Amino acid sequence: MESEIVERLPSAEEYNQLREMVGWSTYEHEVIEKALPNSLYCVCVSMDDKTVGMARVIGDAGLTYYILDVIVIPEYQKQGIGTAMMDKVMGFIRNHAAKNSIVALMAAKGRESFYEQYGFVQRPNDRLGCGMTIFWADDTAHSSS
Repeated sequence: MESEIVERLPSAEEYNQLREMVGWSTYEHEVIEKALPNSLYCVCVSMDDKTVGMARVIGDAGLTYYILDVIVIPEYQKQGIGTAMMDKVMGFIRNHAAKNSIVALMAAKGRESFYEQYGFVQRPNDRLGCGMTIFWADDTAHSSS
């Protein structure tokens, strides 16, 4: 059966199901329903009457674009779905990003080469330092020492 790529947001249920099926953490529905509409662009892929993938772009619609939630559930991987979604995402970026806009993403470990084909470079390198992340929790403490 052929996949269908549609420019739309997933429902909160779809979003959590996709994340869970690739081993990522899930979120409360209220948080998803507040956050996802702030996306600049999103595609979902349907196959066999279910949502099997998604990818989205967030940012400030001018200087910075961030690609995230590029997900294809395991039984549908290696069928070109991720490539089709990234082609759509990069088309959106091409049509909207200004010269010198920053386009960034965090690749899942072992998936870096997939994104390199779109021109992304691994960090750290001679010019750019290491990317950094914090997974926020209520008990995350900050010190200003």
